[in-house]
Amino acid sequence: MVMKDLTSKITNKVIAYAFTAGIVIALILGLISSMLAPQTKAVLTSILILAGIVVGFFNITPAEARDYILFVTALVIVVSLGGNNLGQLQFVGPYLTNVLNAILAFIMPSVIIVVIKAVINLAKD
Repeated sequence: MVMKDLTSKITNKVIAYAFTAGIVIALILGLISSMLAPQTKAVLTSILILAGIVVGFFNITPAEARDYILFVTALVIVVSLGGNNLGQLQFVGPYLTNVLNAILAFIMPSVIIVVIKAVINLAKD
């Protein structure tokens, strides 16, 4: 019983760190993406998308799903509407656009998984 609790705590911490690591990697990728070859950028973005899928399956609990979906929806709206304006800033605009796109590449797959899981849970009830 003690071993099971310890394993569960470690797993929860690893999953929480995976989400944080995904955001940090998205930030770094967004900042350096203009310096990368297109093939390298595509591979790193694919890894980011896969990480988002993993987070969607394992990190967001059913109790957190509603808030997560709401917050990500707000983020997508803000990025969609404000991304063009931020991209026009003189020196940092392209970097901001790349960072926001990388964050969305990480978060969008996770929210799709969370939404599908939430719909399945609703259908069960």
